[in-house]
Amino acid sequence: MTIALLGVGADSTNSSPTPPVYSDNRFEYIPIPESRGSEGTTESRTFGNSKLRHQDASMADYLNQIKPTEDDGETYTGDQLAEWPLHFDPNFEALTYGESTSRGPYTKIIRSLSEGDVVAFYTGLRGDSTKYTHRYIIGYFTVDTIIDFKSLKQGGEEVKFSDLPTDEQKNLIEQHSENAHAKRFEASGAIGNNDGLVVVDGKEPGGLLDEAFRISQHSGGGHHYLTDELQEEFSPGHGGNSKRNAYLGGIKQAHTLDVSLSKFREIVE
Repeated sequence: MTIALLGVGADSTNSSPTPPVYSDNRFEYIPIPESRGSEGTTESRTFGNSKLRHQDASMADYLNQIKPTEDDGETYTGDQLAEWPLHFDPNFEALTYGESTSRGPYTKIIRSLSEGDVVAFYTGLRGDSTKYTHRYIIGYFTVDTIIDFKSLKQGGEEVKFSDLPTDEQKNLIEQHSENAHAKRFEASGAIGNNDGLVVVDGKEPGGLLDEAFRISQHSGGGHHYLTDELQEEFSPGHGGNSKRNAYLGGIKQAHTLDVSLSKFREIVE
């Protein structure tokens, strides 16, 4: 089996401050902002109406600003921040996750997965007692099915999502209505990036962890690598500099791990 280790969640490229991890390793999962706001999704959860798990406050109360798009994108504060919808992906309640070709290395790994494999998610969190932001695994779930919108089956043939009749497109989206990318389609009537969407339909075991599990060591300059111990335990696939442990960013990298689910759960839970 394969475990895909994928980076998610709000970080310094799209919001501030960094989501917190507390002294007892409890943490806050804060999704990224939806790129086009309420016009680009049917998601009803916003930073203002979504509560933190371990504070009597909303995500909007915690954040100072969000930046939904990269590069020269506008930042939002105050009421605009509070009213901005979440790109709630992964959705640990419905066990669904999607990626598009804007993150090619991610979709390549996801397309290689099969039923019984696992998607595990890590993010950057900041604690009061640590000098640096570190990378932590915050949840995972088992793969039930992979839906590749570039390679769908219809009448024994392989077709793309855009080749389907409108009613069949809507039916497929309705089957995955809790996925953040499906909510984008419901608002716009289109799948972005030329049918490049891949959706992971999950099943148990899995979910959001009660406590974050730190996986990184810091090497300065904003760069993070898998710890020496976990490099041995997880046996990540080769990539990048073979003389260094698996790279976790800067920009969060995707990895495949050669470890059993039972061993993985023993380590992170």
